[in-house]
Amino acid sequence: MKFSYEDKIEMYRKWKNKEKSVIQLAKVYGVNVSTVKYIIRLIEIHGEEIVRHGKNKYYPLEYKEAAIKSVLIDGESIWSVALELGLQNKGILLSWIKSYKENGYTVIERKRGRHGKEEKDDTGIRSRTESLEGRELEAHHRERILKKIRCLGYGKREVRKEEIAVVITELRQQLKCSLRFILGIIKENKELPQISKSDYYYVTKHLNDEDTDADTKQLISDVYHEHKGRYGYRRITLELNNKGTNVNHKRVKRLMKVMGLFGITPKAKYKSYKGD
Repeated sequence: MKFSYEDKIEMYRKWKNKEKSVIQLAKVYGVNVSTVKYIIRLIEIHGEEIVRHGKNKYYPLEYKEAAIKSVLIDGESIWSVALELGLQNKGILLSWIKSYKENGYTVIERKRGRHGKEEKDDTGIRSRTESLEGRELEAHHRERILKKIRCLGYGKREVRKEEIAVVITELRQQLKCSLRFILGIIKENKELPQISKSDYYYVTKHLNDEDTDADTKQLISDVYHEHKGRYGYRRITLELNNKGTNVNHKRVKRLMKVMGLFGITPKAKYKSYKGD
């Protein structure tokens, strides 16, 4: 939803004069709370004139590139960078980053004016500025993703989809990469544990649900690691009962399977058969 200059000023002044809270303003204007907070913070930093719409505002290539690198390389949040630059909304910066990744980590300089679309290079494709730093960043992200996913397969019979989903979510937050980019790299390497896009969203949704067994899982994990993985579900059940936590052995077994915890099985001693 686009707001006029007057709407934004009215929104800010109602909040400043304590006539309405951020939540109330969000309900009145039919937007989420973060949008209202952004507008208020933007005016506080840059003044009321910053929200006046300018027709076809132009952002130089260097300006875009600096903003993108502040997020992807320096690790700053999209919110803080967009506010600092005085962008009308953080969606502008998000679209720059998306375009940057889709075009091979290159910032595209688009032609302005009515004939901009007609002006093309010799190949008939829009011109793009090659970025060495962009390629290096992509290579760095690729290496991090491969290393992280490979580590899941060490010392385990089969990697669960829940584990893959958790790692992918961490990578998306750390590297600011799209899910499509990460899954594409995993799919290229068939030896890695695989997960589809639909499976990722399904697993993530269930992982985000409230875990009623969180406390019990933590107690089981503490006992398991305290004894260096030597305890199976039976001995862990006894240990928990001794410490005052009454829990059924079947529940312990089920939760250990969910967490991927298995007791170390001692090697069977050799017994020769001597016959009658």
